[in-house]
Amino acid sequence: MPRWLRIMLISAGSLLVLVIVLWLVLALVIRSRKASILADISQQLSERLNGDLTIKDMEPSLVRSFPQISVTLKDVTLKDSLFDRHGHALLQLKEVYVKVNTFALIRKRVSIREVSLENGDIYLYTDSLGYSNGYLLKGREKKDTSAARKPTPVIAEFSLENVRFTLENQQKWKYFKFDVKRLEGRMHETDSGWQARIDPQILIQDMQFNTTKGSYAKNKTLTGPLDLTFISYNKMLRIAQQTIRFDQQPVLLEGAFIFSEAPPAFRLNIKAAGIPFKFASTLVTPNITAKLSPIDFEKPLDVEAEIRGHMKFRDTPYVRVAWVVRDNRLTGANLALDKVNFDGAFLNELVPGQGHNDANSRLSVYRFSADYESIPVTADTIRVINLQKPLLTGRFRSNFPLTRLTNALDPHLFEFTAGNAALDLQYAGSWDAKDTVAGALEGTVSISDGAFTYVPRNLTVRDCHATLAFTQGHLYLRGIRAQSGASRVEMDGSILNILNLYFSAPEKIVLNWNVRSPLINLNEFQSFFGRRGKHKSHAQTRQQKHMRARFVRQLDTMLEASSVHMQVTVDKVRYRKFNASNVRADVQMGQDGVRFNKVGLNAMGGQMQLSGAILQQPKGDRFNLDADIRQVQVDQLFYAFENFGQDGITAQNLRGVFSAKAKLTGGMKEDISIQPHSMNGSVSFNLNRGALLDFKPLVNVGKFIFRKRDMSNITFDNIRNTLDIRGNKIYIHPMLIASSVLNIEVEGTYGIPKGTDIKLKVPLRNPKKDELVTDADELRKRRKSGIVVNLHAVDGDDGKVKLKLGKGD
Repeated sequence: MPRWLRIMLISAGSLLVLVIVLWLVLALVIRSRKASILADISQQLSERLNGDLTIKDMEPSLVRSFPQISVTLKDVTLKDSLFDRHGHALLQLKEVYVKVNTFALIRKRVSIREVSLENGDIYLYTDSLGYSNGYLLKGREKKDTSAARKPTPVIAEFSLENVRFTLENQQKWKYFKFDVKRLEGRMHETDSGWQARIDPQILIQDMQFNTTKGSYAKNKTLTGPLDLTFISYNKMLRIAQQTIRFDQQPVLLEGAFIFSEAPPAFRLNIKAAGIPFKFASTLVTPNITAKLSPIDFEKPLDVEAEIRGHMKFRDTPYVRVAWVVRDNRLTGANLALDKVNFDGAFLNELVPGQGHNDANSRLSVYRFSADYESIPVTADTIRVINLQKPLLTGRFRSNFPLTRLTNALDPHLFEFTAGNAALDLQYAGSWDAKDTVAGALEGTVSISDGAFTYVPRNLTVRDCHATLAFTQGHLYLRGIRAQSGASRVEMDGSILNILNLYFSAPEKIVLNWNVRSPLINLNEFQSFFGRRGKHKSHAQTRQQKHMRARFVRQLDTMLEASSVHMQVTVDKVRYRKFNASNVRADVQMGQDGVRFNKVGLNAMGGQMQLSGAILQQPKGDRFNLDADIRQVQVDQLFYAFENFGQDGITAQNLRGVFSAKAKLTGGMKEDISIQPHSMNGSVSFNLNRGALLDFKPLVNVGKFIFRKRDMSNITFDNIRNTLDIRGNKIYIHPMLIASSVLNIEVEGTYGIPKGTDIKLKVPLRNPKKDELVTDADELRKRRKSGIVVNLHAVDGDDGKVKLKLGKGD
């Protein structure tokens, strides 16, 4: 081994031995002077703490700070004079480690260099009357004012481990509680005060500037490091801009606490790049978090916040939060938006001087653009004012193909296949999805070249043009043109008070329509008279269903449960075999069916006035009809109304000019045809210049007794009577049929298909012999002269009507 190396090793070893020996000597000194050292430590700490400091015991800590010396203070307690009343000791620590100056200790002086607090509590308490144990921290009053006074000792290093720090101020409604897992700090004096650097790991259990509002950053872990500067002349504690972490989320913090003001003021500026919105919202008080809870963003945001206020009674700090959103996805109150871009801001003091509270708060969105189910939406400014009762205001614009509305609404409701839509709407209303109070909506929605299917009714519409104008809570529908099948309509209408009723009572909505058309083919709208089609299954995520559920449910309810009142002017109408022209109608459509009033039309060579309804009922659809028929061709009448649901006398059997007044009710099938044998009511008719063609019962009579008379073509001038219809029976009041081949008195019941019981009196005298008789009394006598045959028409065994001689029972 080289000589120089051996010398160096011996020197190093000797130095190490010397240090160890010295360290052991110092340890012996500490043990021998335990009482005096404990007294010196207590005195130095007491000079900084204006109270009675109790230290139960002291032990040297030889390994902890080797090669320096430290001591462990056991069960350190600092209590104020009223501790017995409130029960909160300012300090209550299991262990306090104190590192002392080794060379000062050799000179029999104790100079504290570092203090470490472990396993205990620090509790600053102020009761509701203003008494506080915080006076203990002010230090004892110095009586020695001479220049030779000893300088206050400086503790250069300090640390805390597993220490719970609580500040409770009942008078000012403040409550702070921090669980200090670890905190290491270094401190040195400067010309203007002191500077410190701390490295904390703190669980913020509560940080309530106003206990009625809740905590900021609750249950968040704060980590540093953090640099602090205290300026003595204005008692300002400054936090230079630096990065700290809340739950490992980096946050740029800058601020100040000014204790020279009364009450003390504070200011915090916080910036965070790439912070999740949900996490950022949990850094503010619960009431603000709850208001923001319906909102979330898929990607992190850039957020900047300012919090400032005073440490005074019931003070809620001023809060301003701003954030930037770029190409993000937003989910919120019943909606989901893609490609979201905007600048946002929150402020809890909208009107200066009216306090920092929910009612004076505003959430603003600037330069907004997004896609809702591929529908682009833009808005210059959106605001939510008064978070206590949130009011949303904004002007929204969009221009898009109508096909994108299919998924935006619900494929079960509408399926759009063509066209474009443009909207420009100004809205002011509640932000709360559960609120049923209507907002204010102003603006227009325009549709051009639209085509869609209303799925529940399987109704297809094309060439649709419309303008929907929202004004003062009402909806006006203008310039509507549309075609469905061969039917083309022009309409305008209104829904009054739609915003108040849409969410609260959609069944009370009344749509008033003025409808004009050259042709309406009602056969193409049969689905509206029948029952509504059931929804088919459609694959949607639970979230999508939730987002649009309420709006679509209310729209669906409105379309099905609301009422429609139409004033109709139509040149031509077709329905099954019925054709009419110059139609004027007052129609009401509701959840229970269709009612039509004052329907006037030209049809079948005459005129008709109709009123009635088609009603949907649990046991089957029903109709009722009041008809005033004037001068129509009777064969066309029976053809148009499909022989009124019976097959006794049909359109092929009748000719003549028919007038009648009818009151009828009956059942209807799913295809809106009349349910057989379901009709009830009465028909009072007058048939002029009539003819009965090939009516089988009379043709059969001719085969027996009037073989030379043409019973297949019977003409007559006038027939009047009233028929009572009761399901499968037609009751014929006594009636004289004076015809070209015979005169018949008829009375009885015609059954469909069974139950016929008709009595006929048939004078055998040929009516042609009396053609020249003009006197009515003479004509009646002649009709009854001669042989009169009594016939009885009843059901035969084969189900056909049979004629028998005799009056019957």
